Amino acid sequence: MNKTVVYEYTLQQAIADGELVELFKDRWEELTGGKPIVATRHIYTEFNESAFQYIWDMYVHWAKHVEPSLPEEERMFSTKMHDKTVWVIEDGQAFTILFPEDY
Repeated sequence: MNKTVVYEYTLQQAIADGELVELFKDRWEELTGGKPIVATRHIYTEFNESAFQYIWDMYVHWAKHVEPSLPEEERMFSTKMHDKTVWVIEDGQAFTILFPEDY
């Protein structure tokens, strides 16, 4: 059965609507080769910039040193910040920092 995509909510629309917030925009080229780093509005209201830097640093370490050794089905970054689970997901458009319930 083929599924037809009727509507796609773009990264730009989500940012314009305030659903996603750009992080470290002036450093995207350095950090990701230009791919945006965003956070959901929900998580953005919970943490400050230094917390997001810590989460990003943890993700980069995991991506370089842990992820390559994991089976495909286990390649999901998760960490804790203030006793809350935080995910970082990379897709074709961006790296997104979010709470699991924001997915």
